[in-house]
Parts: sequence; structure tokens; C-alpha cells
Amino acid sequence: MDIKWDESLRTGVAKIDEQHMGIIERINALINLPENEKETEVDKVLRFLGGYVIEHFQTEENIMIKYKYPDYDSHKAEHMSFLKNYSQLKRLFEKEGATELIIQATQNQAVDWIINHIKKIDKKMAAFLKDKIA
Repeated sequence: MDIKWDESLRTGVAKIDEQHMGIIERINALINLPENEKETEVDKVLRFLGGYVIEHFQTEENIMIKYKYPDYDSHKAEHMSFLKNYSQLKRLFEKEGATELIIQATQNQAVDWIINHIKKIDKKMAAFLKDKIA
């Protein structure tokens, strides 16, 4: 089940949209892998999420601070929740390897985050920023 980039995911903030597209591309790569390559790819995706998603969250948080976004605290809490779940998955992967449960949990967490976080939380932030970012 690929995640298709469409207008429902576009925030209108170019830097954020570009980063979201990169995250979706990596998630889709994992979803579409043959079974015999999944262990290596889960490790790559978890490493990617550990770096790129943190960078992405910092980008969003810096923008929210710069433009005094009133829901900054709750938005940042969403980021922290994702990172907590990510850390649990990473520890489980390091302990047990790329079991089907871990692969599915990684995909589910990523897809859930795309659908819920971008379409609800990030869109709300982007609406606030619409007239502020040129």
C-alpha cells in the first residue's frame, strides 16, 4: 500500500512539503521491497527516520518559533510522541531483528504519521503560516 503524494498532503510550505516527499519516498521503498531484502531495508529506514525525521521536526519547530505559532507546544508534543514510538521500534529491531511484526509496525507507524500528522497537525500549522511565509 504505497502512500501517494497528492494535494491532501501539501502544506503549502515548500521546505516542509519537500521533506515530507522525501519521507514518503523512503517509506514506499520499504513497503515495496521483496521479503529477502526487508531486514537490511528496515535498518536503513530506521536509521533514516532517526536522522531525517529529527531534522524535519527541527525545521518545523524553528519555523513555528520564528512565526510565533500559538500551538507550538502541542505540535512539538506530537513530534516527541513520534520520536518515543520510533525509539521503541528501533530498540526492538536491534534486539530481535527485522521480524514481520517490526516491519509491519514500522510501516504502520510511518503511514499513520503521514496520514494523521501531516493532514491534521501540519496543515493547521501551514494555515497559520500561509500569509507569513513568502
